[in-house]
Amino acid sequence: MAALRSARRPLAILTLAALAAAPLARAQDAGATPAAPAPEGTEKVNTEKVDFEKQIRPLLRDHCVKCHGADKQKGDLRLDLRRFVFQGEGEDPIVPGKPDESVLIELIELPADDPDVMPAEGEKLSAAQIALLRQWISEGAEWPEASDKALEEREARRKLRENIELPALDEAGTQREAKAFEALRALGGLVQRVAANTLAVDVNLSLLGTRADDAALAALDGLEPTLVWLNLARTKVSDEGLARLAKFPHLRRLNLANTSIGDAGLAHLSGLAQLEYLNLYGTQVGDTGLSHLATLPRLEKLYLWQTAVTEAGAKALGEKLVGTRIDLGREAEAMLEAVAKAKAKAEAEAQKAAANEPMNSTCPVSGKGVDKSVFSEFEGKRVAFCCVNCKAKFDADPAAFREKLGAKK
Repeated sequence: MAALRSARRPLAILTLAALAAAPLARAQDAGATPAAPAPEGTEKVNTEKVDFEKQIRPLLRDHCVKCHGADKQKGDLRLDLRRFVFQGEGEDPIVPGKPDESVLIELIELPADDPDVMPAEGEKLSAAQIALLRQWISEGAEWPEASDKALEEREARRKLRENIELPALDEAGTQREAKAFEALRALGGLVQRVAANTLAVDVNLSLLGTRADDAALAALDGLEPTLVWLNLARTKVSDEGLARLAKFPHLRRLNLANTSIGDAGLAHLSGLAQLEYLNLYGTQVGDTGLSHLATLPRLEKLYLWQTAVTEAGAKALGEKLVGTRIDLGREAEAMLEAVAKAKAKAEAEAQKAAANEPMNSTCPVSGKGVDKSVFSEFEGKRVAFCCVNCKAKFDADPAAFREKLGAKK
């Protein structure tokens, strides 16, 4: 096995052919017989058929697509669209009806310390998640081609995002835009073009904090044809104030984090057909308000950490907005919890180390330097000695060495 590991190329540059050969190579290298197929029915996690769109696609999106999607294809492997998974060339990572012959299953079931384990980053899939994938494959690995259409359209729009094309401004439009720039800068806001090759405008009022209220949004007038990014995080904008945003049809990114926005405010966003990014972190939004977002066909990322939105509410919206990444902050919360535990553990270890530190640096019997591994407890403190002989003398009559330790009689 060691020879095989040293000779194996990193997963990032493996071809699917190499991946497909991995299970057999492992067994041959170990001199063992490949594992027998799991007993009939062990792949099943329940009696209901697995729903690809509701159960499998979210799993692949959250744990696999980062390394095997449109932006990156480690091992020449893509798991975001059906046509890349099932190419019919004998090297597909998933073999319908045969989970034990599917390279994907082989890789996700590897030990956590194996260099080829998937996912390569983050935690391993849970036993329940692996069982779900096995069940789906056992049932034929159905992956409706039609369900990929919305995702491909989103990907096409994403590639064009940096080159935002907007209608040219006439002279009156240019003058109105210039006045808006002046008004926003007078407030202390940041306003600039998204890029040199576009009319698209980015406005950031977040640095003003609560000084930016509903009245401040009037300064946006004149940017209707060109405003695409707007940051209102930490401002005093209200649900009623968001009504003004309905006038900006090209808005693509909107940050409302840490504002008092609630469900009523989201009703004013339902007509923003170009909106792709919406940050509602730390707002008053709940499940009721999410219904207004179901009408946003291009929404790609929605952040809901520390809101009143429930898992059930987020799941219901996700079923309507296929492909939208809805982040409830569970990963961030888990990370913060892990950091807190690590800090607590380090502090406990430091306290333990301090408690184990001897009260003396010289042996109270011989006056020589101490060996910290040779010690006795004296009045709740640790006393170290230079050797076991001195320890024995001390243990026989500790009171005789009290003054040398600086202890009170």
